Amino acid sequence: MERLDLERFRGERGQIHCVGVAGVGTLPLAQIFLENGFRVSGSDLLSTPGTEALQAAGATVYKGHNAANLPSPEKDLLLIHTSAATPENPELAAASARSNAVLLRRGNALAVLATLYRRVVSVSGSHGKTSVSGLLAYLFREAGLHPGYLVGGFLTGEDGRNGEAGQGNDLFVTEVDESDGTHTAMFSHIGIVTNVEDDHAWSVGGAEQLYANFQQYAKQAQTLIYVGSERTDMLFADHPNVVRLDPDLSSHQEELALFDPETLACWGSWQKLNAITALAAAKTVGLDPAFAASILSRFPGVERRMSLRFKNENFTIMEDYAHHPTELRASLTAFREIFPARRLVVLFQPHRYARLERYFAAFAEVLALADRVFVTPVFAAWTASGKYSSADLAAAIGVKAMAVTGSWEEIAQEITGELQEGDLIAVIGAGDLKDVIEPLKKRMS
Repeated sequence: MERLDLERFRGERGQIHCVGVAGVGTLPLAQIFLENGFRVSGSDLLSTPGTEALQAAGATVYKGHNAANLPSPEKDLLLIHTSAATPENPELAAASARSNAVLLRRGNALAVLATLYRRVVSVSGSHGKTSVSGLLAYLFREAGLHPGYLVGGFLTGEDGRNGEAGQGNDLFVTEVDESDGTHTAMFSHIGIVTNVEDDHAWSVGGAEQLYANFQQYAKQAQTLIYVGSERTDMLFADHPNVVRLDPDLSSHQEELALFDPETLACWGSWQKLNAITALAAAKTVGLDPAFAASILSRFPGVERRMSLRFKNENFTIMEDYAHHPTELRASLTAFREIFPARRLVVLFQPHRYARLERYFAAFAEVLALADRVFVTPVFAAWTASGKYSSADLAAAIGVKAMAVTGSWEEIAQEITGELQEGDLIAVIGAGDLKDVIEPLKKRMS
């Protein structure tokens, strides 16, 4: 992508407008632009505490999409939109007709924003991006480096913020998205790849294009840190400056010894590898490893990633964001490691019909590792139906599984009717499944 001169949009002459500004990735992007001195406006169908905070900070936020929401035609306009926005959106259509407007997808706009910073640490990969970027944002901030950051989830206890401009425009930590290929727009001081699978291949033109995108992203990083595997070793063999991390934790005993033992006892293998990855980036930035590990040991976590939601003498509820078979296996393995004596009851929401179809057999195999499984309707995202349903998945898992439907209150009632004292209930999915947690908690209190 051709480098864009952001200065034309700063000050009185220009403005940045975000379509879908309430989104978890777009809202912090708008906030960071605003904190860097740009005029910002946005629109969304939703009004949230985040959009209200953005407006209180000086942005103009509209409810609903309308061409009239755009700034006056004489202003240079940078319009940022999500990949879900269609050309029929009235704001996109109106901006497209302006000669002084530039339209960018959110991920491309993020890459442009990153050019304001001297050192960009970006995190890509099929799984674990939010956890690693969250670890790094927390580490650099607690170490006094005042980074800018944008994380795809809310750090626990952060009061609804998942991005800020930082101070001095030196360090910027962000995750970058492989699902729409926009990570190829990012140029990084340190690029990190946690892993590479064929997830989202359907949205970028196939698996080979997905892998080529990862290669392009890596090529544009001055230093590449990646977790080794047969695929990543092949993809990144020609990079001139790499730090390869062994996926086998037994090879990282020296690094793990730097972390607090009580913290390690609460982390599954996957999160330990995430922490090792963050530690490698910390070393590359110049932080002392022992100092960095002491801060990472205090990491509060990211919302919806192995998050404790409820605990009493009879039951424990945990939530996790896993929505791919590899993530799901890591999640269930971690629950077994952390709660070895508990019966594991899983409430799983498939995320997107395309993913369920592509990995149907793998989902059934992994979910069979639980003691009892409830499968909710598919979170459809942009597709209304598909080859397989939640009932099909429950049938493939076998007698330990059943499909559940109805309101979240009705689903909570169905599940609690089958629970046994001491059960660990794992609520797993990337859609709106989180809304079942409060009804579950009420029934268990």
